[in-house]
Amino acid sequence: MEKNKYQRASKNTKKEVAKEFFNTEYGHSLKVRLTRLLIYSVLLFGFFIYFLIDGIMDNNNVSEIILGVVFALFAILFLVGSYYAKVKNCNTYMINNPKKTNKKKK
Repeated sequence: MEKNKYQRASKNTKKEVAKEFFNTEYGHSLKVRLTRLLIYSVLLFGFFIYFLIDGIMDNNNVSEIILGVVFALFAILFLVGSYYAKVKNCNTYMINNPKKTNKKKK
């Protein structure tokens, strides 16, 4: 089982590690993909709100409400997945690069 070094780190250490990781080539490409997932989830939440309001205003049209709920579920899935990918990759970076991430404060 992989260590959860990133999750146990302090808030400042997490920021430093994420900054160092996203400055790498792989981290930069991952950040672009995570940003895209964030945009997709925001758009899906927008469609959820639209379909929910439209379904309620249109004599409680159940099919539009269900479609809106499906969009909301996918939006939540995208948000959780992007957070999980960020934590997993930052954790792997911390484990593989202990000298860069274990700076002692004076």
